[in-house]
Amino acid sequence: MPIEIKLLKESEYNAVNDFYNKTSHIDRPAPTIARTYSAFCWEFMQCPNGKAIYAGAWESEAGKEDVLVGVQSVVLLKMIAEDGRQILSAKGEATLIDVKALIKYKKTDILKELCSVVIEECRKTGIEFLWGFNTIPATYKRLGFENSFKSSHAVLVLKPLKAFKHITTLKPNNTGIANFKMAIRIGLSHLLSFKKLFILSQKNKYRFNSELNANDRLFRNAAADNMIFLLQDKAYLNWKISENPYPIHFQSYQLLDENNLLVAQVICSIQKDVAFIEQTLFDKNLNKKSRQLFLKRILQSLENENICLLRYTGFNSNSMNRAEMNLLKSLGFVFTGKGEWFTFKKLSAASDVKPENIYLSRMYKQGVN
Repeated sequence: MPIEIKLLKESEYNAVNDFYNKTSHIDRPAPTIARTYSAFCWEFMQCPNGKAIYAGAWESEAGKEDVLVGVQSVVLLKMIAEDGRQILSAKGEATLIDVKALIKYKKTDILKELCSVVIEECRKTGIEFLWGFNTIPATYKRLGFENSFKSSHAVLVLKPLKAFKHITTLKPNNTGIANFKMAIRIGLSHLLSFKKLFILSQKNKYRFNSELNANDRLFRNAAADNMIFLLQDKAYLNWKISENPYPIHFQSYQLLDENNLLVAQVICSIQKDVAFIEQTLFDKNLNKKSRQLFLKRILQSLENENICLLRYTGFNSNSMNRAEMNLLKSLGFVFTGKGEWFTFKKLSAASDVKPENIYLSRMYKQGVN
């Protein structure tokens, strides 16, 4: 049997990380930094809900050492419903197959066989559904997944000249005309947002801080009917943020009421002089004006830290996500285009979860970029 598909042993994980570094094209024009084994362990072995489920495809030939030619994994993550019920889910990660193996063994559907092994193990583990983000919807549809909806990207320019320099470094092959058009868009974005970002003072009962607390209670006070949410308890936040080995700085901004209860939380990530709004959560009783003023205060704080560009990825899939997008539009965020697909596959016939019932944010990403 030339290709053997099986669950990987912990003793094989070094080979997995070497395979990742080899197939991620480290020497391409925009180089990917080689992943260390300790970073691999953080991402897949030290997860808050147990080790990842990892399958590998091995090329096995008589008289030769077995060679890893493909991997697929899922990370176990809990969701929480508005009634407090917890649901075990799995997020797809690290699907890689050596192109030479695909050509050599074209009669073997390596990806489908890897997926079958992972799904079987997920069902044994009690996972209700698989989910993730992808840019190859046809492939996932072939594997029986639903490509439910696409994300939307938005930007807010805080410092136009600095933002222009940053974006041109990301697109070094742009022509002079393309750079001119980009400069116009950046300038218009800044002008559109300028009048909306003045900070208005308001005396109210809320207290502002920059701590980072578990937010499951806040979600339940924010959720619309039948919504579920990635459980971001102390264990999850410690793993994703405190123990994160990558050069990403996370910042949290919170509002608390007179009873010291969380009524709003915004989490941002910062890389160099660009920030991402990772997630926003607001108690249902917090009015629109209070939400806007809270966000304006955050934007002013980021501008004072010399952040030139604020980015955001949102979804139009349910009332909570739509309200978040509309709130940011009201502050001058400009939506620039579509991003990845959200992928979903139900594994349990008894599960009543639908993809449109999941509140989504960048906090659902692995936190490596």
